[in-house]
Amino acid sequence: MNGREKWFRATNKSQAKALYGRLKAEAREETYFPEKYKKTKQVTLRAWIARHLEGCSNRSVANSRRHGRFWSLLLGNRTLRDITTEDLRRIQAQLKARYDLKKANGTRRKAPPTINRYFSYLRHVLTLAVNDGKIDRNPMSGVKFFPEAIKTRFLTDDEIARLRDLMEPRVWEMVAFAIETGLRRSEQFNLRWSQIDMENRVLSLPMPKGSKSRYVPLTDGVCALLSGWDSFTKSPFVFPGKDPLKPLDARSFVRWHFDPALRRAGIVGASWHSLRHTAATRRVLSGASLYGVQQLLGHRDIKTTARYSHLTPGFMQETVAKGSLFASRLESQVEARTGSKTGSGLGNLGGAASQPVDFVVRPVGIEPTTLSLEG
Repeated sequence: MNGREKWFRATNKSQAKALYGRLKAEAREETYFPEKYKKTKQVTLRAWIARHLEGCSNRSVANSRRHGRFWSLLLGNRTLRDITTEDLRRIQAQLKARYDLKKANGTRRKAPPTINRYFSYLRHVLTLAVNDGKIDRNPMSGVKFFPEAIKTRFLTDDEIARLRDLMEPRVWEMVAFAIETGLRRSEQFNLRWSQIDMENRVLSLPMPKGSKSRYVPLTDGVCALLSGWDSFTKSPFVFPGKDPLKPLDARSFVRWHFDPALRRAGIVGASWHSLRHTAATRRVLSGASLYGVQQLLGHRDIKTTARYSHLTPGFMQETVAKGSLFASRLESQVEARTGSKTGSGLGNLGGAASQPVDFVVRPVGIEPTTLSLEG
């Protein structure tokens, strides 16, 4: 290059041969540009995370900051090119081992799903580094995530009634609001009065990165709750904290009010997020479409909403029957034998009356329909 030799470094003979072959091919095809092999200033993981957080404006910015602090403390001084897949696998194994020993020493450790969230953040950050040309390969590509069980724990009518009896009126109203609207915890506790349109009975939730707002219709029960709250006279937030200019701290509220009520009511395995599952479950069991539930809850992917599909009475039977090539022929044969119409689908084959939806046996823990807001 310009009359001078240009040296390249490889870690082993195989890499050296591969590099030599690629450079010869580039030179032959006149696509060899020496400047792309020049050394560039190495960026540390801490600096790259800080740059990412500067432009982070989505609704999970708090989680991004927490994950960023974790990785900055752990690998912050490493350059992006020095982070290897082996390093990340070792860290993952150490975190899992600490979690397995948490019961022995009584300390709180990160559970496998939480570990997955931290590594998911790192994968995203390193993918941006690959796209920006800072590294050639994402070291997270060789790291497998821990398997996670999909939990859809929801509250039955009996559990809801027990909570209502044990809670202070104001606390119960916040729980009822969560079940009626299906909002995420962060969406509810950061809700502002300016987002509520009582005239049109709807609340709007701004979406990140310029996306269209999500609209949640308000039921009669929610309108009754909102009409009884007077926080709009002193705070922009529907659920203000001690400082009216700040929202109520969600973690503190759940820790000191909601979780103790669950324990007193003998409700196991539930969390605040279970209220969102309860909202979805009640609507599916009441006959709402999965698409409608998806729009209500703001799921980006219908696969997330599909977890509730097994709750729909006759969901798979109706789906199969509607697509059957033999449905009309079989129904005609049954009508000829019985002298009566079977209706749509294959439900009456064999002469037995179809079972009313109200009497369909449902899984334990599933209760239909309406929620009473009266104490």
